[in-house]
Amino acid sequence: MTLTEQIQKQLTRLPVEKQSEVLDFISFLQQRVASSQTVKPRSLKKHPAFGSWKNRKIDAVQYQQDLRAEWNRQ
Repeated sequence: MTLTEQIQKQLTRLPVEKQSEVLDFISFLQQRVASSQTVKPRSLKKHPAFGSWKNRKIDAVQYQQDLRAEWNRQ
């Protein structure tokens, strides 16, 4: 007996209102599967801001320290 046949056999033994709950649960599971398949992690290297400091003649660490020093003065 296949899994589908086992589910059908068990389902027919339930009252109609419980069968409706099973159908709702199946819909919930389908939505979860669909949403997990559509979300794919993106590489940060493909973000438009990636490499925006590449051609600047600025020491990024010094720039960051200068910014923090400004914050501490306030």
